[in-house]
Amino acid sequence: MGNYSICPIINGLSDHDAQSITLHSFNHRPPPKKRMLITKMNEHSINDFISKLSCESWDTKFSTDDVNKMFNSFLDSYLKIFYSSLPLKRIHVNKKNKNWITLGILTSFKHKRELFISSRNINNSDLINSYKNTVKYYLLSLRKQKK
Repeated sequence: MGNYSICPIINGLSDHDAQSITLHSFNHRPPPKKRMLITKMNEHSINDFISKLSCESWDTKFSTDDVNKMFNSFLDSYLKIFYSSLPLKRIHVNKKNKNWITLGILTSFKHKRELFISSRNINNSDLINSYKNTVKYYLLSLRKQKK
């Protein structure tokens, strides 16, 4: 029939019988969260990376005549230093729900962007004033739409 079944439950009282529904293929798991790996970089980790690279003895890596072995040896040492100094960090990516953005807002955004680029390249006071008025209108429409 379908992915459910219905069966009556008789309790002995007149007009008070019940029905039970059983769902056969129901997914109980929530959708998986989006995760992303990024490299954690800051001034300390970059200095650590540079220090470890300078302390590494590269003579042994380039002592062989086989180019493939030389490259593999170099890459192995480099990646060990890279991942020890600049560790990977797992972050959760939250996709924000932006259903409130309408076609009119997208059109206004594109127009505002074009005016910004034009006013940046051309020093025209009328164009700059037009851009400022467009920004005001755009922000007003955004505030109204978010409510």
